[in-house]
Amino acid sequence: MFLIVSKVFSVLLAAIAVSKSYVDFRARVESLQMFILWTVTWIMIVLVALFPSIVDVIIASFGSGRAGLGTVFGMGLVFLFFVVYRIYVKLERLEQRLTKTIQELALKEHWKDQRR
Repeated sequence: MFLIVSKVFSVLLAAIAVSKSYVDFRARVESLQMFILWTVTWIMIVLVALFPSIVDVIIASFGSGRAGLGTVFGMGLVFLFFVVYRIYVKLERLEQRLTKTIQELALKEHWKDQRR
């Protein structure tokens, strides 16, 4: 049951993140390169979530013989990447708002200087 929930959770978060990235790309808030980066990243995360044995193989290649950790690490990976994505989006928006505010203030100051 936990395995099915983790897969649904991963696909749902990935769909939300990719759709949000697409909306931002269409609104010209995000560049094409960033949209492609986040889409590819979320596709890879979903692949790891759907096939957690990939993580087990990677862990085994480092010498650890434990199996079954793929699901746990996959869920953690999905959550961490979602948090990183949300932080990135918030920082981008903050930077854009700050740039817009500075431009408006500069234009306002320039307009005031011309009236004097």
